[in-house]
Amino acid sequence: MIKRIPEEHETLSSDISLDNIFMKIWTEPTKTLTYILKNYPEKYVTILLVLGGIVNSIDRASNKNMGDDMSTSLVLLTAVIFGGLFGWISFYIYAWAMSVTGRWIDGKSEPSKFRTIIAWSLIPSICSLLLLIPELIIFGDDLFKSVPLQTTFFYEMSWLLFGLIELILGIWSLVILVKGVSLIQNFGTGKSILNIFLPALILIIPIVAILMLVG
Repeated sequence: MIKRIPEEHETLSSDISLDNIFMKIWTEPTKTLTYILKNYPEKYVTILLVLGGIVNSIDRASNKNMGDDMSTSLVLLTAVIFGGLFGWISFYIYAWAMSVTGRWIDGKSEPSKFRTIIAWSLIPSICSLLLLIPELIIFGDDLFKSVPLQTTFFYEMSWLLFGLIELILGIWSLVILVKGVSLIQNFGTGKSILNIFLPALILIIPIVAILMLVG
């Protein structure tokens, strides 16, 4: 049975339109998600999940220092291809896992609604792709290397500034996701956060079981 969006949220979304949802999701996430779920639940979902997968792939490439073994252009090409191809699949699995584990704590929303809120919560994180241009200009090949060639004050401050911006964007994506889970599951903040992290158990438990068997 499809859970209906509470009426109080429907009345709040009256000033949201298709023309301003990309702006409103930043400042009024609950109202915007209410409007999207009611009117355009599938719109832009796939492309947002693909872009989100690319963002995550680029982050992994940086964290794993892939530039030590590959050129910057190859790192980016690999991140775009594999992130775009497999990233959205991982979000589909995550949405399913959130729906399943959400039932453990009395939630009832189906995976399709989770996919929608996940996709739209990625908007701030996706905006971090815009930082790639100035980052490549400033850092060049050092962007994906473990040991940067330059160590100037400007260089260090630039690393800190871009890192801070990306952290803020990531946090705001998480805030939107929490509000989205709260909306579709009728949860409080604490329960919504629990619903977000519970899917890890679906992966952790089998891995631990396998390691115990091997041991």
